[in-house]
Amino acid sequence: MRKFGSIADQVLVSGGNFLTIAICAHVFSLSEQGKFTYIFASYMALLLLNVAGIFQGAAVRAPAQDSTYQTSLARLQLLQAALFSLLISVTWFGAGNIFGWQATATEAGLLFAFLILQQLADFDRRSAYIFSGTRRAVYSSAALYPLRIIGLLVIRPETVSQVLLVLIVSAIIPAVLTISAASKSRSKAAPSWLDATKAHIAYSKLFIAGAPLGWLWSYIPIFMLGTMHGKEQAAVLASIRGISNIANVLMEQLETKVVADWARVHHGSGTHVMKAAVSRLLKFGIIFWLSGMTVVVVFGREIVTLVLGNIYVPHWHLLVIGWGGYGVYFLARVSGIKHRTLGANQVEFIGNLCGVVAAIAAGFMFIPAFSAAGAAWVYAIISAAMLIGQMSYARK
Repeated sequence: MRKFGSIADQVLVSGGNFLTIAICAHVFSLSEQGKFTYIFASYMALLLLNVAGIFQGAAVRAPAQDSTYQTSLARLQLLQAALFSLLISVTWFGAGNIFGWQATATEAGLLFAFLILQQLADFDRRSAYIFSGTRRAVYSSAALYPLRIIGLLVIRPETVSQVLLVLIVSAIIPAVLTISAASKSRSKAAPSWLDATKAHIAYSKLFIAGAPLGWLWSYIPIFMLGTMHGKEQAAVLASIRGISNIANVLMEQLETKVVADWARVHHGSGTHVMKAAVSRLLKFGIIFWLSGMTVVVVFGREIVTLVLGNIYVPHWHLLVIGWGGYGVYFLARVSGIKHRTLGANQVEFIGNLCGVVAAIAAGFMFIPAFSAAGAAWVYAIISAAMLIGQMSYARK
């Protein structure tokens, strides 16, 4: 039942993000979709930072912490969300023309509101896996994503400002729950919030250092493509890659439920039992990926037409390239999370570092010559570089 609930939650989240991108692709011009691509990339930067700075460490440390640990993390999330949302919004307002989108004051204000509320909503859901249980996470996602999709379908927004309004309203309920968690009083016997936060950050320092690297390799090809060939080409690649993100139903399981389960198994039953669980997941993931590749090769053109519209059809082959790279990325993620659970936090950091180096080197080789197709191949190369880097470091 717990596994079914976790999968249902991932369907809500991944399906919600997938449909958001798809609906925008149908109603937006390529120029507006390019703006939304940059907005989503900005959100993903903060998501990766939050996962690294809060949840990766919390999933491993929580079994040994007291009941005030969740309150400490909620307060850290609130502070972190406010500061970094402001920084990103000001950056797009003041220097966005570098990538072809100078955000207006209204767009920047709405972007700030969306980023901070979405991060707080994400905390409500992700912390549930660690402190409350799968059912609580499902409730959090159910309070957000169906409302978001219904709002987009009813309003059919024509600008990113209108989309941001829908995203903001849909995130309010779980965001308020996080604010409530941060407001809980702490017992006098508990360590101070500052001391608890320092201890958490000290444990998570390698995760935090790796977060910018994780975002960089994820979005260097998109921003290089936008700079060299325009934000419209960036929109094409990001939108078609969004179809591949259906695999996040499985991939997100790694960062929410699986890592917490493996930590508990390792803590209670030992390394051997945990490694058996890793092996089972790898087998399931490979079967899922091979099945998906068959569907993408046979029906890829029809899938792109249905999901995104005719304007994207000439580029449907990017879906095949993207799904191929996703299979290698899955292997790299499982490897990194396994070593993190075993206490070897450096392995993921090295993998992310190799990914950034590969993104820059391959980007300058392929993107100028092959545009969106070149950028799609860059992602496949990045995944291979991450896997090889992790395996090489782990052997040493």
